[in-house]
Amino acid sequence: MGCAVCAVDSAIYTADIVLRGDDMNNMKLVLFDVDGTLIRSGSDRQILVELLELKGIKTPEKDKRFHDALGDLGKIIKKEVKKIEIENIHNVENLVKRIVAEKHVVGLLTGNTHDKAKVKLEKAGLWKYFKTGAFGHESRIRSKLVPIAMKDAKKKTGIAFSKEDVFIVGDTVRDIQCAKEAGVKSIAVATGNESLDQFRKEKPDYLFEDFSDVDKIAAAIMK
Repeated sequence: MGCAVCAVDSAIYTADIVLRGDDMNNMKLVLFDVDGTLIRSGSDRQILVELLELKGIKTPEKDKRFHDALGDLGKIIKKEVKKIEIENIHNVENLVKRIVAEKHVVGLLTGNTHDKAKVKLEKAGLWKYFKTGAFGHESRIRSKLVPIAMKDAKKKTGIAFSKEDVFIVGDTVRDIQCAKEAGVKSIAVATGNESLDQFRKEKPDYLFEDFSDVDKIAAAIMK
């Protein structure tokens, strides 16, 4: 594992992957959630929902003005990014490097808007790995982000991924449900607030306590 990971110069990683023949047929698209999976920070969407509910607005996400407000919140976060406490999830960067080293594609699938994800992950030093994905401003229904991410990956890499080669890596039951609804594979990692027992009830394709064993997780993706 060490050699493969060290071989990646993350600073020059690009999604312009040059492949030949069978290499392209074996490509995987691995979509990572952001909050709780890559980093620990506040969830902006949930913060906004709770603030609006406190003001007496029921089901604020159904209000057509919600996404505009979410965008405005992103601008505020961008200005205040230095004040945001962000912690990288232990060892997840090594998994990302490993996937990239093996010539697969990593992307994002998150409820964050593009701008918010970028601000957070730039501060965490992780944005440089992710050249493709789908974001919360594109749909509030999480499973609908999957085909958006697949389309974006095809546009940027030239690879038409089949659903059997797409994985969602997340730390919540919602991520597992999203993968099932979209017909792709799920990798649940208990790095957030939900327990292994909660995950087992949802029957993800793969379940890990954390990112300690990069070899084992990578093997699940690349087999």
